[in-house]
Amino acid sequence: MISFIGTGLSEPANAKAAIFPPEQIGGTVTDSVSGKALAGVTIRVKGTTVGTTTDANGHFNLEAPEKTTLMVSYLGYQTKEILVNGVTSLNIQLSTAHSALTEVVVTALGIKKEKKALAYATQEVSGASMEKAKSPTALGSLTGMVAGLDISNTTDLFRNPGISLRGKTPLIVIDGIPEPGADPWKINADDIESVTVLKGTAAAALYGAMGINGAIMYTTKKGKKGKLSVEINSSTMFQTGYTVIPKVQTQYGDGDNGVYAYVDGSGSGTEGGGWVWGPKLDQKDPSASSGYWETTQYNSPRDPNTGKLIPLPWISRGKNNIKNFFQTGLLSTNSISASAGNDKGSFRLSASNIYQRGLVPNTSLTNSSFTVGGDYALTSRLHVDTKLTYNKEYSDNYPTVGYGPPNILYNLILWIGPDIDIRDLKNYWVKGKEGLQQRNYNLSWYNNPYFVAYQLLNGYTKDNSFGEATFSYDIAKDFSLKFRNGFNEYAEDETYKEPYSYIAYSYISKGNYSVSKNNYFDITSDLLLNYKHTFSKDFNISVTAGGSNFYANYQSDYAGTDGLTIPGFYNLANSTNPPKVSNTIQQRRIFSLYGMLDVEALHFLYFSFTGRRDQISTLPVNHNAYFYPSAGISAVLSDAIRLPESISFLKVRASWAEVNSGVIDKNNPYAQLLVYGIGNKWNNTPSLYWPNTAISPDLKPATTLSGEYGLVLGLFGNKINVDATFFRNKDYNNLTTIPQSQASGYSSVLTNALAYIRKGWEFVLSGTPVENDNFKWQTGINFSNVHTWLKEAAPGQDGYYGTYIKEGQRTDGIYITQSETPKGIPIYNPNGYEAYDSYAHFFGYSNPDWIYGWQNSLTYKNFSLSFSFDGRLGGLIYSTTNQKMWWGGTSPGTVNKYRDDANEDKSTYVAPGVVITSGSVTYDAHGNIIKDTRTYTPNTTPVNYISFMQTTSGDMLNHYFYYSGTYIRLRELALTYTVPSHWIQGVFSAASVSLIGNDLFMLAKIPNVDPDAESDDLQTPAIRSLGVNINLKF
Repeated sequence: MISFIGTGLSEPANAKAAIFPPEQIGGTVTDSVSGKALAGVTIRVKGTTVGTTTDANGHFNLEAPEKTTLMVSYLGYQTKEILVNGVTSLNIQLSTAHSALTEVVVTALGIKKEKKALAYATQEVSGASMEKAKSPTALGSLTGMVAGLDISNTTDLFRNPGISLRGKTPLIVIDGIPEPGADPWKINADDIESVTVLKGTAAAALYGAMGINGAIMYTTKKGKKGKLSVEINSSTMFQTGYTVIPKVQTQYGDGDNGVYAYVDGSGSGTEGGGWVWGPKLDQKDPSASSGYWETTQYNSPRDPNTGKLIPLPWISRGKNNIKNFFQTGLLSTNSISASAGNDKGSFRLSASNIYQRGLVPNTSLTNSSFTVGGDYALTSRLHVDTKLTYNKEYSDNYPTVGYGPPNILYNLILWIGPDIDIRDLKNYWVKGKEGLQQRNYNLSWYNNPYFVAYQLLNGYTKDNSFGEATFSYDIAKDFSLKFRNGFNEYAEDETYKEPYSYIAYSYISKGNYSVSKNNYFDITSDLLLNYKHTFSKDFNISVTAGGSNFYANYQSDYAGTDGLTIPGFYNLANSTNPPKVSNTIQQRRIFSLYGMLDVEALHFLYFSFTGRRDQISTLPVNHNAYFYPSAGISAVLSDAIRLPESISFLKVRASWAEVNSGVIDKNNPYAQLLVYGIGNKWNNTPSLYWPNTAISPDLKPATTLSGEYGLVLGLFGNKINVDATFFRNKDYNNLTTIPQSQASGYSSVLTNALAYIRKGWEFVLSGTPVENDNFKWQTGINFSNVHTWLKEAAPGQDGYYGTYIKEGQRTDGIYITQSETPKGIPIYNPNGYEAYDSYAHFFGYSNPDWIYGWQNSLTYKNFSLSFSFDGRLGGLIYSTTNQKMWWGGTSPGTVNKYRDDANEDKSTYVAPGVVITSGSVTYDAHGNIIKDTRTYTPNTTPVNYISFMQTTSGDMLNHYFYYSGTYIRLRELALTYTVPSHWIQGVFSAASVSLIGNDLFMLAKIPNVDPDAESDDLQTPAIRSLGVNINLKF
């Protein structure tokens, strides 16, 4: 609040200043709440060094131009800018800076609360942070932004990012409507106003079973009051290189044991094994016409006289096969929106299109959205708010991922030697046999990568509509009523086209075609009655009561051919044998009643209580209704007691909740029912079978008992803010299968038994270290971890889950069977090859010790630079890519003198380690060593290097292909220039241009693969992207 005294004039804070002759300006600065005079407040003329401070009575005098801007700043208070227009006496009131910490946030059911009153951890991300450097999904844009939220971004096209909040998958909520299993591709980032993450069970307890693991709440943009405004946001990003790309050796070609000779590609020669352990390349041979050693190869011409293949030089032609095969990736995002409004209501329209071209040729994805929304005051008491979105995802072809023949990288990285130039395989049909036989260097095991890219096709189309309508009615002074109805539906079509001669190990295809159609619909209806009342200046309450009804219907139909009669004619009627068909129908309904009580006392104590009762249609009749309570307390101590001047804000909080999952099996809502299964056909007659696992009649959903404790601290006028949280969850009544006597007619029983402890820490440090007239630096860093321990094993299991995880131990332990001494030295058999133990032993943990993110924004005049780092510390990742490269012979680590010796059939390699000379080791039933009398001596037995690597895959040499998951990545960078308004006046209301980059830099301990996905199963190389973003407002 700013008032002008003694002139009878008032001037809006955004009036335009001009330069006039200096005059004397004076006034008083006070606290906006207490009215207390503030001494030592800095008053400065903006853009100059002219300034003064207030005296002990809050008074000041300053000589400044008649029309100028004053900057008023004081420790612990919000800085204000005051435009002075001939006013000579000012009464300035400053608000405490901690109001930023007590802002209003969106919580469960879309209810808005003051942040200082919350008894649980939340974190908010502005939609503006997602508008420049683009991620393929809005969910991916949250990477590294929120403590406790772990986003695993796959490098593969059209693969959903992995998401984990405190170790579990959270609920997605869009404009207050819960969407279990929401598609991360359906939300346009340019439509997002903010994202609020409700981190714990207590935070999302009002969502009942759906909110057991917390929630990510998207609030989309609405229309704004004022005349029609239009905004265009456009960005284009090109792949400019790779942050990670596998490095393969280029000195040895295809073949085995140093031998290669092509006959027909089907194994008649030495080409059929498929290894890359062949002869050394580029070896001189003066007797050959080329000057190099020559042998028959897949592209050898035939002698017109003899019909035999003519040998060609055995040289390295494919040193850059990986880069030569991939195309330049592209991500283009364009959106336009229009909004307008008045005192009665507003509207907003938006349309967007995202086009992504994959690295693999002939792969792409198009994602388009259209949204219309509006709000209107029908009467002074009745208000309506509606929104509807249509989204379409479309791909003619997207690549198959994972280890195996359909994956391009299966051949490109693992099984093509550098003797082959990948570009020579672009003509992928055998001449004269187009549509029938692919052309390739090996026809026993592998496919031509171009053949896979252009003929093995995965088609996808999804039409998705979702929206909501909310009616709000003010019944009386303290009473309000809200009715909300939201829906989500989609129709999903997937096609698979498999060409003639496609190879999958020993299978050679005669062509296939399949179609999958999935249809989903859900509707959520909420009715909420709210009562708010202030009983005195020290006590007020808010009571909310209501109910909801959720209904979901899912139907899936599949049909696929069994061979194709006519090659290349992809139609179900073209099936050689009767088509294979199946279908699924699932329905689910949840009826809920809930209530919430919030109490504020003495201006610093806040109590919160919630309760929800869910009745779930798919649970057993005698156990289908559950009550979920939660309670919490928040105390803003800085509003109650005098603290050191450096502490601007101090709050402690605690919360508790108990919620169950509401499902027996999230993938099968009818998992609690014993029903016949569909068996094999006998003479084309279908069969059924009865399951051999019984189901306990008292089966219940898994339950989480959650406790959370936190502290929020603001220092030095809230220039530095700290938020620390500790949580401890007990996950019990988990489902497990326990063996039982087959005399019962079943071999096992599904029952509730297991209990786990899941706990962790979350830290958020943020602030504005520097701020002046021209420069501002905002920064925030977060650290978090979560680990799970086995608390209670199932009855009769001797305190173990499985063979190795014992009560009290972490559940992410990695156990290996490769033999080692107690000191970790590899043990070999007397023949020099790897030894294995009868039981696996502990090797390490898969989950990281910490995940972290660091965001920065630096603004200087019209320029701003934003960048973010994120990464993980600790944990182990198993790499299929590296393991197969060592096994197959493409890893650069296989280039050594022992390989040359093996090519000459010499056994010269001695693996580092020991052999057992005497004694033995005794284990219990779980692999724990009871007695160990073994003695050792160094291994001295030489072996054939190639044979050793093909037998062990190099396990002993490479830590069993488990690598540290530690990495740091420059996730995003954007340099933005905001065009001065007077340059564009009359054309645009605002304009900016940004140079943007994604994944520009990374340091990691794991070679050849990107650790961001937390696992490696032959992933696409990680790309570095650069581009431009343009934002225009009319």
